[in-house]
Amino acid sequence: MKKINYKEIIYPKIGTVYYSIGHVVWGRTWGNTIADKANFDSGNYFPTQEEADSEFEWRILNTQILNTIALLNKEDNDWVADWTNNDQEKYCFFWNGIDDTFNFTSHYIRFYYINNGYVSRHAGERLLTLYTKEEFKFWLTKENDNETT
Repeated sequence: MKKINYKEIIYPKIGTVYYSIGHVVWGRTWGNTIADKANFDSGNYFPTQEEADSEFEWRILNTQILNTIALLNKEDNDWVADWTNNDQEKYCFFWNGIDDTFNFTSHYIRFYYINNGYVSRHAGERLLTLYTKEEFKFWLTKENDNETT
């Protein structure tokens, strides 16, 4: 019996059509090139144009929201989440998939959630006026209710 190498990367077959993101979404044909492998290895390989388009839209929104958070936190006396200070109140956003609700909450957060912008109260309240509930849901879940399938 051949030993399985679970860390081995299994690339697509030559001729497979895929999509990647640069400054636009590109349709490509897998040729097993260095560029193809770099796209695949870095997570820039999408089997369908719809998946690539959605990811492209999300990356733009993510950049906009994180930039807005940075600007709003700067407005608030250069506020920065201090993870050594358990008494500092930090605000965060999350989507409750069970109730399908958007939440902006303040807790004395003692640990960091991946892919969330932590904000001061001032920044969070302002952010809520700048983006829609649908944009927050897409940002937090990558689920786009406006997609047509």
